[in-house]
Amino acid sequence: VKDVVLIRHAYVRTSHRRQGIGEALLQACVASSAQPFLIGTWLAATWAIAFYEKHGFTVTDGDEKNRLLATYWSIPARQVETSVVLADTRWMQRS
Repeated sequence: VKDVVLIRHAYVRTSHRRQGIGEALLQACVASSAQPFLIGTWLAATWAIAFYEKHGFTVTDGDEKNRLLATYWSIPARQVETSVVLADTRWMQRS
């Protein structure tokens, strides 16, 4: 979308977690593009946030999160309140 790659929905079947599949999938996605990656997920999905942080993504702060959601996503205001945006190092270096 525009000048970034968005990851909106990426899951590993529960019975197949903790086998490196998610890490391999994420690495393949990130390697597939030179553009920065942004990930949107639910604030309550602490396991997902921890996974992405473990793999080098950073949670954006409130104002930046709101700006990114308004720029790259089309979601209702209520969902903005309950969402988080994580950014890769390429995004963080350019910001």
